[in-house]
Amino acid sequence: MNAMNDELPRIQEQVYYGHIQSHTDVLEKFLSESSYKRYNPSITGKSTEKKRFVSLFASYHQEDSVLHDISYLHSHGTGDDAKPVTHLLAVDLSSVTGTKLLHEAIRYLMDGSNTARVGLLLYARSDSVSTILLMKDIIDRTISSFSGKEKVLDFLYGLCKYYEGQHMAASSAAGDTLSSIKDKVYSLAAETGLPVDDYKAWLASFSADTILKGIDKLSDFLFGQLGLEFGSNAVITNGRIFVVDDGDSFLNDDLGLLESMEYELRTKYIHEIIEEVEWAGVDPDYLTSKFYNDITMLVSSSMSIRERPSERAHFEILNAEYSAIKLNSMNSSVHIDAVIDPLSPAGQKLSPLLRILSRQIQPSMRIVLNPISSLADLPLKNYYRFVLPSMDDFSSTDFSVHGPTAFFSNMPLSKTLTMNIDVPEPWLVEPVVAIHDLDNILLENLGDVRTLQAVYELEALLLTGHCMEKDREPPRGLQFILGTKQRPHLVDTLVMSNLGYWQMKVSPGVWYLQLAPGRSADLYELPSKLIAIDSLRGKLLHIEVQKKKGKEHEDLLNADDDNHVQEKTDNKGWNTNLLKWASSFISGDASLKKKAEKNTVTLRMQDKGRQLTFFLLLLVICTSVS
Repeated sequence: MNAMNDELPRIQEQVYYGHIQSHTDVLEKFLSESSYKRYNPSITGKSTEKKRFVSLFASYHQEDSVLHDISYLHSHGTGDDAKPVTHLLAVDLSSVTGTKLLHEAIRYLMDGSNTARVGLLLYARSDSVSTILLMKDIIDRTISSFSGKEKVLDFLYGLCKYYEGQHMAASSAAGDTLSSIKDKVYSLAAETGLPVDDYKAWLASFSADTILKGIDKLSDFLFGQLGLEFGSNAVITNGRIFVVDDGDSFLNDDLGLLESMEYELRTKYIHEIIEEVEWAGVDPDYLTSKFYNDITMLVSSSMSIRERPSERAHFEILNAEYSAIKLNSMNSSVHIDAVIDPLSPAGQKLSPLLRILSRQIQPSMRIVLNPISSLADLPLKNYYRFVLPSMDDFSSTDFSVHGPTAFFSNMPLSKTLTMNIDVPEPWLVEPVVAIHDLDNILLENLGDVRTLQAVYELEALLLTGHCMEKDREPPRGLQFILGTKQRPHLVDTLVMSNLGYWQMKVSPGVWYLQLAPGRSADLYELPSKLIAIDSLRGKLLHIEVQKKKGKEHEDLLNADDDNHVQEKTDNKGWNTNLLKWASSFISGDASLKKKAEKNTVTLRMQDKGRQLTFFLLLLVICTSVS
């Protein structure tokens, strides 16, 4: 039901414009628009197997390359047309899977293909019977001599059908002689108008040793350069390798699907660019359709080996006539499509990135605005700027570096603002120049100076990690120190009980991490670790420690626990006395009130934690009394 509702606006639109009439088959019409007749998850990329690509460029430029010897098959009447897609079929003629693949390839061309050609790389095992080698010789000679003939595909189809249906079963069981194949070749040649005398001359001079030498050269290309396994059958389409395993069915429709997808997703634009190239200095006699087809195949295969994203988005389906910003750059080799909700935090951060890309690489760009149709609340409640380092940050007169700058203008004067900086998680950034309180900014209080300025500094990076014992328990309280060989203790930290987490402030450089002298080093073993902070992304480490022999049952925090209990007792007494004093003062103890009226009590606390506890306690007491 949801799918039908999604398609309903399209149906209404096409009925309105007259594209759908009363006699139109609606289902057939929609299936024929931007869809494929065949579905194969291994080809479309929906399977778990990763796509495999290979470059054919290096192999093509070898002097005795197999690619120079290939004669291609075309659909009838398209031999002189440009073919952006090239299927190379590696076929083991001694296997049932390979024979079926060859049969389907001929059938695929007979059905008609305007954008693809097929090259056959036929091989067999060295111990194959003569009939298999004879089949390879007949097919290779037919393609090289008669590929332009009208009924050459009919000849090959009939021969493959005969070989698949009768010879495979007969030869494996009874060692069929060569005469039956020769007779079939002569009859098929006569039916399809091919010269029978040529076939008689070829078959009279047939030599199995000559065929095996050619197979050795082909095997080096297939198994050495392309990396296929011996005995495998595969389809190589413009550099993409699709292996057909034994038992798998690979039909002519699968070749059509492979042709359509590779053409639309990879080869179409490459072929268009190659056709527009002016080949200065090249003999016009060389600029044939085969020349363009070979160049397209080589360039496509070379580009295909680059790392590819796991998913690709198709923005062509978006209707952006009234809701898009288009920045066209005719000479740009990069195009960017962006879909943004302009009133969202993500869109707020993405917009300056697109602006930086537009300024630096001058791409052609289309920004499609996709806001939420109805809003219950204001989605953005902050002002955001994104800055990157640039050449303007470096002084032209000295060696000083100014750093990137963010500027906010036309800000509200009467609103209380807070200035924050959005940085990567491993960064510790602090303001080093800030005259005003950055947490409570009121611009109308600035007076004649109508500009507020703050300078932030990257103080340190975070070195974080997790520490575990061999039994996967965190050694709570274990102390690490970090430093250099000359000064081993520059910073230190303790391992927490929560997942053994620890962190340190570091700067870029090479540091030594080790256990702190004392109880940590007495109980545990950990070789000194050399740590290189070589980027601004910080570092995450996983450390495993073990106790020394004879110390397995000792507790790391025994000595500290006693101090902790005593400190807790002292704190409890201090809190109790404070609670009694505050309760008496608020509830109305006359003597304390009178004393408080006469004397001024000044509290000075150096410990911020106790100061916070004191004020929270007063707040609780005042709330309970009121």
